[in-house]
This record gives sequence, structure tokens and C-alpha cells, in this order.
Amino acid sequence: MVATPAALAIPESTASPPSSTAKRPRATALLDSFTTFRSELDAHQAQRERIVKLSRDITALSKQMIFALHRVATGRKWSAVKKDAEGKMAELRTLFERLRDEVQGENFWRYERSISPGIQEYLEGFTFYYYLEHRTLPTLAEAQASLLPPPPAQTTSATSADSPSIESTATEPTSPAVPQPQSPEELAPYVHVSGEDYLGGVADLTGELMRLAIASVGKNLSDSLGGSNKEGDEEFANIDNIGRLVREIKGQMDPLAPYARWLGKKLFVLDQSLGKIENASYNLRIRGAEYKDSPKMLQEFARKMAMDSGPQKGGEDVAAA
Repeated sequence: MVATPAALAIPESTASPPSSTAKRPRATALLDSFTTFRSELDAHQAQRERIVKLSRDITALSKQMIFALHRVATGRKWSAVKKDAEGKMAELRTLFERLRDEVQGENFWRYERSISPGIQEYLEGFTFYYYLEHRTLPTLAEAQASLLPPPPAQTTSATSADSPSIESTATEPTSPAVPQPQSPEELAPYVHVSGEDYLGGVADLTGELMRLAIASVGKNLSDSLGGSNKEGDEEFANIDNIGRLVREIKGQMDPLAPYARWLGKKLFVLDQSLGKIENASYNLRIRGAEYKDSPKMLQEFARKMAMDSGPQKGGEDVAAA
């Protein structure tokens, strides 16, 4: 009988089958990993729900601001309308301040689709307010500046409450108000305004300008029959000025449509708004000359035109894809 060499001997540990205890650490690691994934997904979903709710609140409050601004067409003083609108804007800044903590850094682009409708609705209201105030549109930088936090209150370096010595008060001048240093969070806007959101807000603005023009047909008719406006009258409801502005917006946005697939839908609504403004301007000239001797007929015509325009579904109902 030939003995087996020691070098060729098979160890007993190698020959035995693997124990089940070796698989347990790997299974436990996988289970722990999936538990972590579940926690991260739950946190992501909860954060997204908070952002969507804030975006809806911003959208609703922005619509309220737009409705308040439209009261200028009813003959209400701009100073009163402006005060109401600025109150809504202060409430909107409070909502954006709450939103800031949810969309810091890379989270803005992660949840951009969730907050974009609210930002565009706010920009629609802000650009409408800016137009009524300045008769022009704000730039992207000005729209972004509207979401900057207010500067902190300046404090004066006061002397000690105890009575100071005569020598110190005679030699040291009183220091002026010194602004407190601001942190990067205080210098940054509440929310970043992207170029797409800015374009979407301006495109939606044309629907509000159309409504303002149609609602102001009666005033435009009386102005066309009575000559020039009285000194101090507001000019923002002039239908010809509104038409020129909307045509300019269309001319600037049409070349951008191939680069933003969502912009085509908004431009379709913009074309409808421009057509209504031009039709109202045409009727203003023709009917104003035809019924210039019948003020009641003109008033009825203006009322019918305002009713026929109806509540149009503006660009705000077209979600940016």
C-alpha cells in the first residue's frame, strides 16, 4: 500500500462544506443597505410633499395678488391697489423663506420640477406688478432681486449703561450706525430664478395684459371720444401700448421655441392673447367712430366685448415639462 504524500494531503477544513454562518454577514449587510435606501426614499418623498405643498400655496397666493392688481381696470386708485399687492408680496416672501431650507444647493435642481409652477406663477404676478408700476418689464436680475431677504436692521454701538468718564467721552467720538455682517445665507436669494422660469412667467404675463386691455375697453372708448386723458390719469391700461408690448414679447420669444419644447404651448396661448388685443383695438377704433353719438351703445358694446373675452386659460395652466 502506497502512502499518500503529506504535500498532497487534503486538509479537513477544505474538504468540509461551507458553513451557513459565512452567508449571514453578507445577508445582514444587504438588509441594512436596503433599510438605508428605504429611509432615504421616505425622507425624499416627505421632502417632496412639503415642497409641492409650499409651491401650491405660492401659486394660490400669487393668483390672489394678480386678481388684486386687476382692480386697476375697475377705476380703483393705483396707490390702493399697490398697497394690497405689496401686502401679498410680503406674504409670498414668507413662503419663499420657508421654501429656502428645502431647496438649498443641489436640492434646487433635484426638486426643480416640483417648485417651477409656483415660481412661474409668482413671476407672472411680480412682472404684472412691475409693469403697472414702471410701464415696462423687469429683467431677470430684477426678478431675482425681488426674492432677496431684507437687509438686517442696523444697530448703533451704544456706550455702557453706566455713566462714562468725562475723559472717554471727550476723546472718543460717537460711532455711527454699523451694519452687521451678513452670512452667505442672508446674502443669497430665497430661491434661484432660472432662465426657463423667467421666460415662463413673462409668457404667462401676456394673458394678464390681455385681460387688462379687454377690461379697460370702456375707459379707452371714453378717452378716444373725449380727447386726451386728463392730467394725472394712469396710462398702463392703454390698449395700444399693451399691444405693442405683447408683440415685442412675441418677437423676442419666437426664436427661442426650438430650444425649449415647453415654450411652444405658451407661445400658442400668447398668440391667442395678442389676437384678442388686436381685435379689441380694431373694434375700439371702428365702433368708437360708428357709435360716437350714442354713448349707451358704446357702453353696451364695451360690456359685450369684455364678456366675450371670458376667462381665458392662460399660460399658467400649461405646466413646464
